[in-house]
Amino acid sequence: MRALIALLAPLVLAVSAQASAQTVTVPADHTGLVRLPQEAATIVVGNPAIADAMLYDSRTLFVSGRVFGQTNLIALNAEGRVIYAADVSVTLSDRNHVQVVRNNTTDLATAQHTYLCDPVCRAVPVIGDEPGRFDALSSQRNAVSGAAQSAARSASDPAAE
Repeated sequence: MRALIALLAPLVLAVSAQASAQTVTVPADHTGLVRLPQEAATIVVGNPAIADAMLYDSRTLFVSGRVFGQTNLIALNAEGRVIYAADVSVTLSDRNHVQVVRNNTTDLATAQHTYLCDPVCRAVPVIGDEPGRFDALSSQRNAVSGAAQSAARSASDPAAE
């Protein structure tokens, strides 16, 4: 009987761990707040291309959505034990977003274009948009982001100029 209990105990623990699994949902280009149950020393994100996580203090975690998708995050204490684990779901923010879908009856093509309207509408690249337009907008966005990062580095280190 004890041997049977010893064999089943890991299965029961695995099932109860899955039942208590948590999900953090954050829109792309937004940040969510997670309060940790204990002090964390290390945060690991499964796929940092989808989401990023940063410790504000040892019990407060900011999770930022980068692109749509799912990943996970794990918080470890100073001894390397897991104190928090969650799936991270990055969604599309529907706040002030407008999607225009154009159907071309000549070649049966469909093109999706997304805009962020707050209060003026501006084109934004969103997964699912027409590929050529998505690539052009993403390229522009990356150029602006690179220039901002370069300016921030220069401002923080005047000797680098």
